Amino acid sequence: MKPSAASYAWTVVALLWPVALLNYLDRQMLAAMKFSVMNDIPSIGTEAHWGLLLAWFKWVYALLSPFGGYIADRFSRRAVIVGSLFVWSGVTWMTGHAHTFHELLVTRAFMGISEAFYIPGALALIA
Repeated sequence: MKPSAASYAWTVVALLWPVALLNYLDRQMLAAMKFSVMNDIPSIGTEAHWGLLLAWFKWVYALLSPFGGYIADRFSRRAVIVGSLFVWSGVTWMTGHAHTFHELLVTRAFMGISEAFYIPGALALIA
């Protein structure tokens, strides 16, 4: 028996929902752990550096989202999603091993890249 289009669509939503949840939690978790992170990585130093750290992700994400959508429309959405999840997993690991402000800044930029490809691909796949 072949599954219906509706059951396939809801299966896709059920698989992508926890990933989207983790993506959104990741965005907020760093901000919620400000004092702990600043204590562990003293090279952050100033509030201005902290703001740059949070903004860097958002700027990279905002600038690359249209490109991520373009790629997801031109190539396999599944491949784009899987690729972004591999990058996201690696960057999450790298973030846990960052010891300086600059290392953390680079990992946040890569996190913005991975999410800029995931969200357009996932939303297009669901649609």
